[in-house]
Amino acid sequence: MTEVCLGEWVLHVETEKTQALYESHNDDVCECLSCKNFRKASLLFHEEVMHFSNKLGLHLHKPTLLNAFPVEGEHVMYSGHYMVCGEIMEGEIDAWDVIIGSHCFSLVEEDGKSAESLTEPYFQIGFEVVVQWLLPESMELMKK
Repeated sequence: MTEVCLGEWVLHVETEKTQALYESHNDDVCECLSCKNFRKASLLFHEEVMHFSNKLGLHLHKPTLLNAFPVEGEHVMYSGHYMVCGEIMEGEIDAWDVIIGSHCFSLVEEDGKSAESLTEPYFQIGFEVVVQWLLPESMELMKK
């Protein structure tokens, strides 16, 4: 288990187990336009976000509970969660207290449904980010 400190957070993380969790969910890829745009945008995330993701073993393309909301111009606000194998040692739940690049992250109370198959301790990290619409299809089609 690796100790990861970010701002007020102290996390004990099983990076390899978290990576394995994401690798085991290869078939769960949504093909809607919102999700496709998120995956494309995640290839362009700031280096600091990539470093954060790697420290925790996250797969940025595979959040759970991904929501998309059109915002001004050709931009979309995404929110969702990432599962992490490990434990929260310090950090306030549901406070948007870690900002990396244009991402806001929070520790989220586990809901018990997201990882029914996990036998290891886990927690969730919520995120919000606004990204540009990158697909050639009109953003208007996202609403249908």
